[in-house]
Amino acid sequence: MADDFRLEVRSDPRFLRCIRHLVHEWVETCEMGSDATHEMVLAIDEACSNAIRHSYGGECDRFVELTLRSDDEFVEVRLCDQGDPCPPEHRERRVLEVPDPDRLEPGGLGVQLIHRAFDEVTFDTTRGQGNCIIMRRRRKP
Repeated sequence: MADDFRLEVRSDPRFLRCIRHLVHEWVETCEMGSDATHEMVLAIDEACSNAIRHSYGGECDRFVELTLRSDDEFVEVRLCDQGDPCPPEHRERRVLEVPDPDRLEPGGLGVQLIHRAFDEVTFDTTRGQGNCIIMRRRRKP
């Protein structure tokens, strides 16, 4: 699978808009369809936001590396950082129940959104430092 884009982006939330725009245009170029485009852009935005908020604790002077790859079978997004590792219990796909609006609290749904948008989601913990989330979605035949 070839890299279509590889870039480092400062961990400043102001740049999330730029990432969303690039990802949107790339997914459209990959001809994934409008529903898939919307889901993937939202999920990647969430993954980037999580890296900034949780892995870097909101520090705006660090970097995330975003790699967008494609071939005839899959599109793949890799997001890597050098921050605090994501706890294992926050990586797993869960069956979500409809939340009670009176007890709804912020947080906790981002990783589930990522799992929903992609066919395969892997957290690579072999790098020794930071996080690398690999998100793959199968292309329709």
